[in-house]
Amino acid sequence: MTMMNRNDRMETDVRKTMEALDNLPRLEAHYLFRARVMERISHEASIRAGEASTSMRSVKLALMAFLLIINIGSALVLMLSNGTEQTFSKQDTLESLTYEYSSPALSYYLENGSIEESNE
Repeated sequence: MTMMNRNDRMETDVRKTMEALDNLPRLEAHYLFRARVMERISHEASIRAGEASTSMRSVKLALMAFLLIINIGSALVLMLSNGTEQTFSKQDTLESLTYEYSSPALSYYLENGSIEESNE
């Protein structure tokens, strides 16, 4: 029974609220209301655009400083690494390429290429 009373009470409250909303007088806005609202929106948009451009300038400046630091650091690393012994020599690179291109998987193409060259 308490559930039915609770539901009836809620329905009564909802009906009263809807009747109160239906009986409210119609509001009339001032005839310049829309013009004032649009003027304020455009004014605040211009202020925010100025703030955004200032914040974007600071972000751009920070990124430029970061890139400058990275470039200087990489230049220092390259300059310091030139003084030490290189890990790969020219001969090691040539031997590696020779081995890769003379592998058994490519031997068919190498043999046929040399046969065609000798026939000409």
